[in-house]
Amino acid sequence: MIEFSFKKIAVIAVCAVITMSCNQKDKEMDTVKIAENYVSALNTSDYKELVGLFLDSIRFNEMDHVRTFSKEGYRSLFQWDSVFRPKYKILDINKSGDSLELKVSKECDRILFLQEEPFVSREIMKIKNGKIYSIDIVEYVDFKDSLWADRRENLVSWIAEHHPELDGFIYDQTKEGAVKFQKAIAFYRTRKDSIRVQE
Repeated sequence: MIEFSFKKIAVIAVCAVITMSCNQKDKEMDTVKIAENYVSALNTSDYKELVGLFLDSIRFNEMDHVRTFSKEGYRSLFQWDSVFRPKYKILDINKSGDSLELKVSKECDRILFLQEEPFVSREIMKIKNGKIYSIDIVEYVDFKDSLWADRRENLVSWIAEHHPELDGFIYDQTKEGAVKFQKAIAFYRTRKDSIRVQE
């Protein structure tokens, strides 16, 4: 009788360990799925899907720059970014406690104009209660700072002189500002092409 009870307890204990192990693996897979869904929502410009992945506020910390938006307050910046039709890609992902360590590339016409190749960063995505609590950019892996600054300065200066109706586009992070940014790049590229043809 005692032997039977011990076997029963041992079987229950083994089942409990297996169940807990499976639940832990499911939880890890769920957090990875959250990151994949986040990138997918960015790539498809699905605002509703994106903000639904966040716990409450939208928290982005970029080095020392901390930005917190309400879900509705984030709409304008999201629309600005979406105009450039960016393509995000998770290059690497690792779980660390309740966080995910991500290596992410971002490519769009604006970035390719400013640094000629995708922008790559290391990010920490913090998860709470199955939702994104915050995303911290902790390192710029592939950011051509001097090229970016030169291209930006040349663009801003040339637009101010030749297309003053677009002046200020660089600071306007609204949908309209992004459309002006695109026009500025197009005008600048046309100007560069015409210089090559004349030479």
